[in-house]
Amino acid sequence: MKRFHKIVAAAVAIISISAISSGSASALKAGDACTKTQLNKKSGALICTYNAKTKKYTWVSSATAAATSKVGWPKELVFGFVPSENVAAIQTRVQPSLDYLSKKIGLPIKFYSATDYAGVIEAAAAGRVDVVEFGPFQYILALARGAKLEPIAGAVKIPTGKPAYYSYGIARGSDASVNSLSDFKGKNVCFTDAGSTSGGLYPTAGLLGLGFKSSDYRATYAGGHDLSVLSVVKGTCDVGFAYDDMVDFDMVNDGRIKKGDVKVVWKSEAISGSPISVSLKLPKNLQDIIKSAILSLNVDNMVAEGICTADSTWSKGKVLKNCNPIYSAHWGWVPVNDALYDGVRRVCAVTKSSKCS
Repeated sequence: MKRFHKIVAAAVAIISISAISSGSASALKAGDACTKTQLNKKSGALICTYNAKTKKYTWVSSATAAATSKVGWPKELVFGFVPSENVAAIQTRVQPSLDYLSKKIGLPIKFYSATDYAGVIEAAAAGRVDVVEFGPFQYILALARGAKLEPIAGAVKIPTGKPAYYSYGIARGSDASVNSLSDFKGKNVCFTDAGSTSGGLYPTAGLLGLGFKSSDYRATYAGGHDLSVLSVVKGTCDVGFAYDDMVDFDMVNDGRIKKGDVKVVWKSEAISGSPISVSLKLPKNLQDIIKSAILSLNVDNMVAEGICTADSTWSKGKVLKNCNPIYSAHWGWVPVNDALYDGVRRVCAVTKSSKCS
């Protein structure tokens, strides 16, 4: 009998607690305080939201939250890219990714580039781009010019990889006189752009490391990584620099060069991966949505969304030919932060480049 009474008492207690909880939930009203851990959680017809002006978390009606969630949002996002190659080729390559991001973010995305690296840097500094993909050096330069940006993602070739790439020193495949960076002395050297990380800053550091002075070679600025490679192939430049994927994949895949047209005679230290950065002038909730969308941009999800087509030989977590989550021969994007680019700041100090300040 005592056991029966205990069971009944426990049941009554549970019912009482449920009633109290239910009563507390139903007693909530719009304007009541909630907590950070409750953000975006629902209770009946209410949802916990954060007010950037008051810096408070409060319960508001779901209808009100939906109506105000896009307050301050632009009508479209402008996504900037440095002209690392022909601008039309860049837009063709990245458009499927922009379509994916547009769907995830809920805004149209406008492609933007410029005739040179400086143009995109200045656009970032002037706030004319909302999201921008450029090399680590351009990121540092943009900050130095007053851009309000946060780096949010770097590209990787496998899901567990680190965002990094390399600068290559190249020569014509048939040129037996050039087999190392020291052989660049006295040559017409193609750099890509004075503001390029892998086509300007790191190559300069490499040459300085060998004791080269600027008078030891003739510098030519080709205007893009693809143009640097083509200048070497055509003999306009004796030797040159370009980033690794441009030499190894991009130009071979699209038929602009054949394997063996150029040879790699120098490889830089690992360069922290080119970041995608978001403007801090955008509403905080939009920044968070953009970050989430970009970090979801990978081959697996592009296949799942029907943007890329895979055959039975492909498996998740692998690169897929002709499926480019902005960069070819990459799987997707992982989080990065500003500290990752301290290595570029160090190379700036080594080269004493006037552009770094």
